[in-house]
Amino acid sequence: MNVCLVGSMRNLGRIRELAKTLEQHGHQVTLPVDLSEAGTVVDRVKQKSLFMRQMYKEIQSCDSILAVNDETRSGYEGYIGANTFLELGIGFALGKQLFCLNHWDPKLPFDEELSAMNIQRLDIHQRF
Repeated sequence: MNVCLVGSMRNLGRIRELAKTLEQHGHQVTLPVDLSEAGTVVDRVKQKSLFMRQMYKEIQSCDSILAVNDETRSGYEGYIGANTFLELGIGFALGKQLFCLNHWDPKLPFDEELSAMNIQRLDIHQRF
């Protein structure tokens, strides 16, 4: 399966760690686009625009999306931020299978929208 990993860029180390595990089990993995390493874009708004356009292209080519949301941030367990929500929404619109590591905090302002996407919880520790 071709899996696109999404999540907070602050959690990129964990995302990369999980990618290795999935690859070891025969999956093809697409990682989030890390524009911070490019060093060519200084305008943050332009950087975010490039990031979102590139992630759209990556999501189109994947079979499924896995939200790496196994952190607590801003007071929310199973944190899903704006970009991850956007990426899950794109995947939903494109008919991709959607997964997350943990159930998100129902206090998130877009809890109902996440629920409507029928995202399945994937217990990565039990599965691999």
